[in-house]
Amino acid sequence: MPTYIFKNKDNGEITEIQMRISDLDQFKQSNPNLSQLPTAPNFRLKGTGWYETDFKTGKKKNLVKEDKETKKESKKDSSKKSKEIEK
Repeated sequence: MPTYIFKNKDNGEITEIQMRISDLDQFKQSNPNLSQLPTAPNFRLKGTGWYETDFKTGKKKNLVKEDKETKKESKKDSSKKSKEIEK
């Protein structure tokens, strides 16, 4: 559940409240003396993405290498077949 931060307009008191996103609008309408403060997300995603080896163990770690070799072999086979067809 997301945490929202509100500031009381009267006394400046800051309050953190956890609630569903769907309940946020109703809460704001029923509490006009509170203003929502902008906040950064609780987590950040860094880097360029997931790596193939992040959650793999053993022989499964080399799947991309195996795929490249399989593609090379299939290209060789297809080029041989096309040469045979031309003859």
